[in-house]
Amino acid sequence: MRLSARRARVRYRPGLFNSASSAGTLLGVAQAGLGLPLAVYAWYQTVHNARSEAVLLVVGLALLFTGALTVLFRSRIRVPLRHVVLAWIGAGALLCQAATGGQAITYTFAWTPSLLALVAFAVIPAAQSLAYPLIFIPLSLITLALHPGTSPADVAMSSLLMLATGIGLTWFARSALMAETDELTGINNFVGFAQVLNAAVRDIPPTVPLSLVRLDINEFALVNRREGLEGGDAAMVAFVAGISAELPAGATVARMEGDAFAILLPAFTAAQTQTWLAQVQTMVAGFSAGIASREGGESDSEFFGRAGKALFEAQRVGRGKVITHGGYYASPAAVRDGLTNGEFFLLFQPVIHLSTGATAGAEALVRWQHPTRGLVPPAEFIPLCEASGSMQVLGRWVVRESIEAAADWARRDRSDGQQLSISINASARELASAGYGDYVLDECATVGFPPSLVRIEVTETDFGTDAAAVRDNIRVLRDAGVLISMDDFGTGHSSLSRLTEIDLDVIKIDRSFVGAIDDTTDSPVADLTIKMAAALGLDVIAEGVETKAQARWLLDRGCPYVQGYLYSRPVPSDEFVARFVEEALTSRS
Repeated sequence: MRLSARRARVRYRPGLFNSASSAGTLLGVAQAGLGLPLAVYAWYQTVHNARSEAVLLVVGLALLFTGALTVLFRSRIRVPLRHVVLAWIGAGALLCQAATGGQAITYTFAWTPSLLALVAFAVIPAAQSLAYPLIFIPLSLITLALHPGTSPADVAMSSLLMLATGIGLTWFARSALMAETDELTGINNFVGFAQVLNAAVRDIPPTVPLSLVRLDINEFALVNRREGLEGGDAAMVAFVAGISAELPAGATVARMEGDAFAILLPAFTAAQTQTWLAQVQTMVAGFSAGIASREGGESDSEFFGRAGKALFEAQRVGRGKVITHGGYYASPAAVRDGLTNGEFFLLFQPVIHLSTGATAGAEALVRWQHPTRGLVPPAEFIPLCEASGSMQVLGRWVVRESIEAAADWARRDRSDGQQLSISINASARELASAGYGDYVLDECATVGFPPSLVRIEVTETDFGTDAAAVRDNIRVLRDAGVLISMDDFGTGHSSLSRLTEIDLDVIKIDRSFVGAIDDTTDSPVADLTIKMAAALGLDVIAEGVETKAQARWLLDRGCPYVQGYLYSRPVPSDEFVARFVEEALTSRS
């Protein structure tokens, strides 16, 4: 049993040399295997037969040197460098063949392109490996035929054997290529995608993002029933053409089976992938998709499986949904460890009273300085935390830290008697969880901070999630004086009935509507929101104010509060205190 297991590990299998390390090792050994006998032969001829073979000696030593370098840096030998090494081996063989014209060893060098083609077939994609027999075998035959004194019969026999070898290798390469290609669409099939995924997981450094998408076309079976198999095939080809036209450079799309596809996106985070898919959804037939971002240490099968779990969840939620798998680095245990290790921190962006210029409060924004990923954008880790169930762990930490910071500001008495409010973002999962409202109030009581100075911000779309539980928590909070804000207003699907049925205090105008304002351009949505809020007795905060023209436009239309880079980027608490608390005290004393 032990012997057979050992043999199973060392036998050749497709993809054996996909990784940079294994391909580099093979190429290094191939160069040394050619260079060592070549150098020994040249040395022997020079010493014992008094016949200088300088070209062979130089090429042999050069192959030994480059072979050693290739093995030494084998983990960096990716596909482009593999082509360079293969071309160098082929060129070296041609040079030796040209230098030994008329000698018997010339025919040995003439066979090198066939061996080169075998190595190429092992270390590069099958379609690309075809170039080596097609280029180097004819060059080798031409070099052999041009030698003066070479027998035409020998050239003919060599040509026959080499061409037969080339045809055989080409047939093997094309067979491998067809085995990895979907017959209908011409893109990779499951086998081909497995090769690409395996190589990517092994070769792409952990510091480089790598995202995987698995998607299914919505109700494709209806297309087959309605239009027949030919119509279904045509729709499938059109879908693949649409996806391929929008595919980023370096990405790979494959048809797994039926109407199921996979897309590999190097250098794409989960957030970037979701944005790209949203654009693609407007251009091709409807689909549901699951996204996973590569985690350190996981295998390609685990990576592929997590994307499949996300797709299953997307299909369960409804057609056309895109779900991101929470991943391991955003799991509840990982978030708890991150909180313990001080990886998370808060920044605060001031909310400004537009007519007076005074600071009315601040919005708390969480950031994550991951030990291996660096500073992870909130647009990436927040959806992952929500998907993995760790958002409640993180959210409660944000509540506690935000209220403690605001309580510290409140202890610095302002001469105008005004205290600063604190705005805290809450996800749908948090606001729908039992006891969330009581937790916020308990934290206020612990540090002696008035609940009336707390604002809980929830995005517009989150108000539709588990409405009963959300209303219960909102009722608890509002009864204690906490204000409720609808964030990103205008980007979801709110209606007047939704605004009246939910107890709101503040509407925040999304930055996309504010950003359109300049000296010559208005924002009808922002204008309408301000008027509607006034009619409903709600406060308004405009986000993303970056220019004085935007501030003047909002002031003229009666918008009471603003925040944005015109006043400050999000800053740490100590900088916020220095600029917007202590400075205010000094200016009024």
